[in-house]
Amino acid sequence: MSTTGKLKYSSVRSLVSVRDLDREKVEEIFTLYRELKAGIRRKLTGDVALLFLEPSTRTRVSFEKACRELGLDTCLVTGESSSLVKGESLFDTLKTFEALGFRAVIFRLPFVLYPYDSFLKGLSLSLINAGDGAHQHPTQGLTDLFTLREIYSDLKGLKVLYVGDILHSRVFRSGAPLLRMFGAEVSVCGPRTLVPERMDAFGVERIFDHLDGGLEWADVVVWLRLQKERQQENFIPSERSYFEHFGLTGERYEKLRGYFMHPGPVNRNIDIEGELLYSEKSLVYEQVRNGLPTRMAVIAWCLDGAR
Repeated sequence: MSTTGKLKYSSVRSLVSVRDLDREKVEEIFTLYRELKAGIRRKLTGDVALLFLEPSTRTRVSFEKACRELGLDTCLVTGESSSLVKGESLFDTLKTFEALGFRAVIFRLPFVLYPYDSFLKGLSLSLINAGDGAHQHPTQGLTDLFTLREIYSDLKGLKVLYVGDILHSRVFRSGAPLLRMFGAEVSVCGPRTLVPERMDAFGVERIFDHLDGGLEWADVVVWLRLQKERQQENFIPSERSYFEHFGLTGERYEKLRGYFMHPGPVNRNIDIEGELLYSEKSLVYEQVRNGLPTRMAVIAWCLDGAR
């Protein structure tokens, strides 16, 4: 039987980057996640703005549903309807939301929000990052972490391989630090043109040029979308060639020791063979399902800073 708890107004927190989280904070969010997923209801009051300047299905809808499940009213502002297209600065847009009494702004931006200290100091509302450029996507990183923690209660020594467009992936930049925080080992595999030069900054164990070698090493594989919209030059010879070398085929599926993941949206038959997307070794569906309680937990954690 679910219970209801009333969350009171208090000091607010923001979540712009997983780099701002330590293990204790992640555990606080994970505790909320488990409670909310188990049906323990929590109620907040107030308004939240969804400032989405990039297309999104999973993240936007799950954030909107998360707010409503928590009792929050939402207002969606897209790129076409924002004064940012008229030249207004992002900070002034955020100050407008603040002046109108919004408690939080959940944002998705085509550019990197960095540095962001001045934004946090100059605002009295919560900022929650739903993806900014190729920088961060903290709630997806937390979703993937929580999904794996439900399967492997102890992540210490778990070998996780990210495959594909590492260069443009905010999912990798969010997920890798969280996984390493809990003891997992992280490696990458992809075309050298799509792997950053300074991978030591991410604590990466190995860089695999050939996927078969990576599959032999990995316990879990995270395929990433080939982000053609962020590529200003030709990084690969062709999509067909990319799939042959780095895609999940039926033959490679048989070699998987454990599960595979993908944050979505999936380029079928480029990232992953279409028929394998919801197969037995896939966690793709679970990632989408777990995105809702994860985002509910993050919102509750941010807006209830005095917990």
